[in-house]
Amino acid sequence: MEPSLLSAKFLGFSFYRRNDAFAIPARELRYLDLTYCLEGSMEYIYRGERVTLHAGDAILYPVGAVRERLYTDTPNYYASFNVEFDAPFLPQVCGYLPHCVRSNTMPMLEMFREEYNSVSPRKQEKCAALFSYLYYQLAESVLDKENAAVRRVRQYLSSHLSERITLEQLAAVVHLSPNYLCSLFKQETGWTIMEYLLRQRVEKAKRMMVTEEDSLSLIAEKCGFSDYNYFSQTFRKLTGTTAMQYRKARRTPINKD
Repeated sequence: MEPSLLSAKFLGFSFYRRNDAFAIPARELRYLDLTYCLEGSMEYIYRGERVTLHAGDAILYPVGAVRERLYTDTPNYYASFNVEFDAPFLPQVCGYLPHCVRSNTMPMLEMFREEYNSVSPRKQEKCAALFSYLYYQLAESVLDKENAAVRRVRQYLSSHLSERITLEQLAAVVHLSPNYLCSLFKQETGWTIMEYLLRQRVEKAKRMMVTEEDSLSLIAEKCGFSDYNYFSQTFRKLTGTTAMQYRKARRTPINKD
């Protein structure tokens, strides 16, 4: 299950109408970045590909992704969130999200801006609740269009992360050939099945490191890694840090006074 979005902390929120879009240089993010294009157009680079956002589209960069925006001289109107979480959060959807702005998205964004700029003692809770609603609405807009076989495979992977999983096994679950399933999954998600599976396993390991006392080797095993060295290499590749460093940085020291 996903960590609660009610733990969201807002590092920034922009709601601008501009005559152009300034460039943002490529940088790996330590937070989630979500941008709605409400009018006009904007140009981004996501996973090495150029993406054009038009009115009604959005783009979501998860933690660890490299965000880059290109300069455009066209008028635009957009809303953008920079969000971090108390616990590791892997969004259900990410990247270019076309045609996902609904009729009530703008009123919700206006309400968020009002609360974000308020001095209410419940400001954080209200903003987190509004963002949670916007995120799940966004996810529904995208997943409603997702291929049923891909959705079934993602659900299966999520429920069997600790087990050995083969491509033939997944193909049998959705009654497709392995080759066709691989092609379909990459087309729908932007990841290969193995890339997606490894990311899911590492995110589960990150959550366990913060919330459980098991050793790193046992956590790796519970997340489907039979070889601890492979787990270590994969964890570092996907997070930019070692598993031990990650756990140490996020564990709260126990006060023994």
